Amino acid sequence: MAWRPNDQFIEGVLDNTVPGKVTGWMRFAGIDEKVIFNLEGNFHRDIRGAKIKLTGDCQCDYDHGQAKQYMQGFAVRQNGATGDMTSGRKPADYVDYPYFEWYSAANGRCVIELDHDQIEILTPAIPACESDPIERKKQAQNMAGFLSDLASASKIPLENAAATGDTKAVERARKVIANNNIRGMKLLPEKIRQQLPPLYSQDGKGGEAVVYVKYFCPDSNWRWYASEGSPVAEDDNRQDFKFFGLVEGMEKELGYFMLSELESANGPMGLPIERDIHWQPKTLSQIAPELFSKEAGHD
Repeated sequence: MAWRPNDQFIEGVLDNTVPGKVTGWMRFAGIDEKVIFNLEGNFHRDIRGAKIKLTGDCQCDYDHGQAKQYMQGFAVRQNGATGDMTSGRKPADYVDYPYFEWYSAANGRCVIELDHDQIEILTPAIPACESDPIERKKQAQNMAGFLSDLASASKIPLENAAATGDTKAVERARKVIANNNIRGMKLLPEKIRQQLPPLYSQDGKGGEAVVYVKYFCPDSNWRWYASEGSPVAEDDNRQDFKFFGLVEGMEKELGYFMLSELESANGPMGLPIERDIHWQPKTLSQIAPELFSKEAGHD
């Protein structure tokens, strides 16, 4: 579970010119002053030792009240450790797009994901051949520490934490309700809800049915691709949301799945399901051509 203030992010500068340190500032809608960064760690090799400028997606007409509500409790002094921080350029040791993750003493795990045109390299990076990749063991330790804190905040006994190599990982994490300092990304924001066709509206399209949203489990190979969805009433009069689409896990198959199931599910290391915020609509046959080869007239 991560705090992901992408919609509120305006701009920022991060500096790794001092080895082992990432300092700088960011501006967010909903926070009047600059957020100051003082983190232990380094960028990935593609930008290690550089000073960079980031430009966010936040528009000037963004609802200030909504932003202030979301950013409530976000510390203006972000002290802690770097996670994976990369521009996505070669050598892409992690992902191939700008990804900035840190572990805040005040706010837990935080992530901002951008496009390539939203990052500017202000000073030269150390040549990649002169640096070693970020140790995955260290990142696992950072994640394990965060998950242990999450387990404590969720009132899960510490004895439920399991050793994984030389790190700790929480086997499962309950949905956090009371702790406002830990926030997950929204799985079904209004924009996606409006874009997603209602159930049965793409019947008969087969592989040409369009998938509008993708969900994934960060610590396993499970994926959910939704092509349709509609709200449904539960027995206690609360509202859930039912999807239809492609489920990829032990095998690939078409079927139904519920929003409440995605919200409550956790992977083997306790990580919750996330929405792919970079997803662009694709047809089912583009995602799983092997399921529709006969339909397309292929042997």
